[in-house]
Amino acid sequence: MNKKFFLVMVIVVGAIVGLWSWTLVAPNNSISIGGSASVQPLLKKLTDKYKTEDGKKFVYSATGSGAGVTNVKEGVYEIGFISKDIGDNDFTPLPINENKTLFKDLTEENINDKHWYSNTLASTQGTEETYRSIEFARDSIVFVYNDQGTGFDKFLKDSNLEFVFEVNDEGKFDQKDNAQGENINRSYKILNEIYNNDSQNDLITWNRLAILIAENFSEEGTKEQNIKLAQQVSSTAKVTPYSSTSGSGTRTSFTNLTGINPGNAVKEYGANGTIYSQIEKSPGSIGFVSMLYGSANSSRVKSVKIKQGDTTWDPSKDDSEKLSSYPLTRPFIAIYKYDTNNKDLNSILDFLFWMAASPEVKNLYSSVGLTQLVQPTK
Repeated sequence: MNKKFFLVMVIVVGAIVGLWSWTLVAPNNSISIGGSASVQPLLKKLTDKYKTEDGKKFVYSATGSGAGVTNVKEGVYEIGFISKDIGDNDFTPLPINENKTLFKDLTEENINDKHWYSNTLASTQGTEETYRSIEFARDSIVFVYNDQGTGFDKFLKDSNLEFVFEVNDEGKFDQKDNAQGENINRSYKILNEIYNNDSQNDLITWNRLAILIAENFSEEGTKEQNIKLAQQVSSTAKVTPYSSTSGSGTRTSFTNLTGINPGNAVKEYGANGTIYSQIEKSPGSIGFVSMLYGSANSSRVKSVKIKQGDTTWDPSKDDSEKLSSYPLTRPFIAIYKYDTNNKDLNSILDFLFWMAASPEVKNLYSSVGLTQLVQPTK
């Protein structure tokens, strides 16, 4: 036996053994679902609690909202989860929105019947091969920052100013102050200076941020004094912006709400938890994360206050009741394909209806800072 043939045989046998070993440990009795990393904390709790009647488990892969869309269309996931609005580029036509169709007149009796959704769809014409969506919760976008060693916190205290972003009635950043577009809105201007940079050299300093706040938010007669206070903030420490990766639900929602596309100077990470932990250990940083992380207790990380009209929210201090009306929100959506050739179809439908509407999981939503959206309407 020559050496070349021997090596080929070793490779072939190794591949066969590897495949056999993988098959032994692969979750054969599972149903694959996945998508948004922001949805993962909730889905981890839900899938740990739920089993199908035949004992199968739902296995969640946190691969991002973009993968949630792509993989459900390609049949990799039975259910795709996204943390952004469904766009025209995601599906044509758009999936049928169950919140506006079958779920709009839900009763408590419907919800208490665990097979109601699967039975209703089975008796409804025109469902085969349709994509369908369920908005099961709404999450919030929170801005968090770490100003340790910059002098920024002292500036806020001495000037009696707040680090606050103002949003309109729709929970979005106005780019202009008025309909005539005469002036750039002050909150949009500040956030744009933080995020719209392509080079690390162009990042603003904490001194510049303090001056912007003093110039734009000081009451009459206090601006000059507040600018002097702002000038004492570090002029060397950069405001380092963090973001989730391009195409993620969190980042898409950030752009939809603010009108800003983060520049190339932004530091990107795939998960909200990773972004939060990076900000916590990186003085001078700022970023946006889900409410679950934005309301976490930390001696280093603070949240930017959000103001809408006469109401101001502080995610790091307000209780859950007040935060229920917090305006910077984005949807959590489940998408699937109705295919009667899928042997797991009824299991998928029963799980979706349970996770979206069952009162027994209401506390799981609240444990991760969310509110269960699908409720009986009569």
